[in-house]
Amino acid sequence: MPKYLVKTGLEFPPNRRVEAGEVIDDVPSKSIKWLREQGLIELVDSSGKSVDAPIVEEVEPEVVDVADIPDAIDSEEK
Repeated sequence: MPKYLVKTGLEFPPNRRVEAGEVIDDVPSKSIKWLREQGLIELVDSSGKSVDAPIVEEVEPEVVDVADIPDAIDSEEK
C-alpha cells in the first residue's frame, strides 16, 4: 500500500486529523490525485523518503470494434 507524507494538517471524515510530517497509508483513494496536485501529500517509500513518481490520471480504455481491424491474412493475399 502506498505511503504518503502529509505536508500540512488535514482532516479526513468522519473524525480523523493528521498533522504535517506524518506518514500515512490510508488516504482516501478518491482524494490522492488532487491532494498530490496541490502539494498537500507526497508519495514516499517505506522509510519515509520521497519518491519522485508522476501523478497518473486514470484513463478509460478505448473500445475497438474488431470489424474495423483489417485481417492480416486477407491483406497479404491482395
